[in-house]
Amino acid sequence: MKKQLLVTAIGLAIVLGACSNKADNAGTVGESTTVATDNTTVDNTDATETSIALSKAKIHLKYSNLADNETRDRVKKALANAGLSEDKIDKFFEAVDEYNNAVGSKNLVQEMTSIEAAFPTFDQDKLIDAWLNNNQGFVGRNCRITSYSLMGDFIKVGNKTPGDTTMLFNDFAAIDAKKIFEGEGKEKFDTIFSYIDVNNTHDTNELADEIVKSWNDKQISFDNDKMHMISVFMTMDDGKNAVQEFIGHTGVLVNDGDKYLFIEKLAFELPYQVEEFDNLQDVNDYLMGYYDNDAEGLTAKPIIFEDNHVMKEYRVLK
Repeated sequence: MKKQLLVTAIGLAIVLGACSNKADNAGTVGESTTVATDNTTVDNTDATETSIALSKAKIHLKYSNLADNETRDRVKKALANAGLSEDKIDKFFEAVDEYNNAVGSKNLVQEMTSIEAAFPTFDQDKLIDAWLNNNQGFVGRNCRITSYSLMGDFIKVGNKTPGDTTMLFNDFAAIDAKKIFEGEGKEKFDTIFSYIDVNNTHDTNELADEIVKSWNDKQISFDNDKMHMISVFMTMDDGKNAVQEFIGHTGVLVNDGDKYLFIEKLAFELPYQVEEFDNLQDVNDYLMGYYDNDAEGLTAKPIIFEDNHVMKEYRVLK
């Protein structure tokens, strides 16, 4: 019962505000379509949506859960080369170890692993059970907390005026529990990840312009040419309130020689993951295949941002 209650609470904040999880019967993780209607939680998750998303991404994934020293050293070096402080790198890996130790390394890939698919498969229930049994009541860290922990020093927010942050309640619970961000750092977090009121349209160009305008009004800028925040903007439309765009998933892209490493936390209760990509087009396709799972076309397509602008390689997969 404890697991069921916590997963339900986490689920409320997925499309409505937090990185969380969805799995098909094989255990492939994707974005949930859990929605809140008054006091009722309705989960529209099914295997069909995940299968559609999987078929769109024509890449073979190379990834790690940061359980092995070789990958960890590689990521540490890449982050250091991008200008991240030793203290921030250490804190990131402390968070990785907190999760990996709780779920057990045997449940994670042990090295950088190549698969003939766009997404990994794993025993999601086992990971969730292990985390809930060993997290001492801490909800965990998600994609937004992880990305901001890495990128925060390179993001300026001149006008710290948050919009709607109602659905970031699980983010805030995690931040408060561990005092992850405080003072100005928390104000910046709230401003960056708050929801943006937009017109009711499926035109991604129009929506992207509205996101850019909102961020310009908040004077959000990025200052690092070796490390970038990659964000998946999604549409929130409950049919009752203003249509909004929000960052449903985000990760950090860092240069590593002639390769790119994408660092992400899949969900509060799911693993850290780093993927190796040859080019930025594959980064876009990985994320669009992962998160463009509205088969009915009820909302606009996700929009991929690199820092504060639409990713040049952005495209919708057919």
